[in-house]
Amino acid sequence: MERADTAGALHGTDGHGHRAAIDRRGFLRSATGGGVAVALAAMLPAGCTAEYPEARDDGATLLSLSEKEYAVARAAAEALLIDVPVRPDAIAAAIDRELSIVGDPVRADMKSVLRLVEHLTFLALRRRRFTELRPDERLGYLRGWATSRISLRRGAYQAIRGFVTYFAYIRPDTRMLTGFEGPYQERLPVVPVRAVDFGEIA
Repeated sequence: MERADTAGALHGTDGHGHRAAIDRRGFLRSATGGGVAVALAAMLPAGCTAEYPEARDDGATLLSLSEKEYAVARAAAEALLIDVPVRPDAIAAAIDRELSIVGDPVRADMKSVLRLVEHLTFLALRRRRFTELRPDERLGYLRGWATSRISLRRGAYQAIRGFVTYFAYIRPDTRMLTGFEGPYQERLPVVPVRAVDFGEIA
């Protein structure tokens, strides 16, 4: 399957009339307080394998995300895709792969968002980190970001939700839900290309 343009797929609104603007120019730095958020994310602990074994347990070879960031993406996918027939590790791996292709500043911004979501649970009066919450608790926490009055938090939510849902619903596993019949190459007979001999050309 050809890689779709993730940047284009992540435009839209968040359901509350707020415009989501996630493109190759990045999204954190364009929001009020974005620079502060990036600086804060950089100061957060990186985490270790013992704390975040998900990538190792999944056998994932990471290209962009750290083990912590992969675990957060995986946990977000598990929460946002309840009852959707897609493995959260497959979504986390797809996000990691896509960010390696898109590059900065989108990659750097997304990595910052994942670290912030992991550690700012105390703002929602939760004592545990995001990855330690139950899936339903994670979903409630993320919805708090989605409906926040702070544009930075709404943008961060849209980034996570956009990546997760995009990579979930382009997969063959979810065609039964979307009604997508697959790319035309799968539905139409393709005549193999054959060399044509025109003979000697004067």
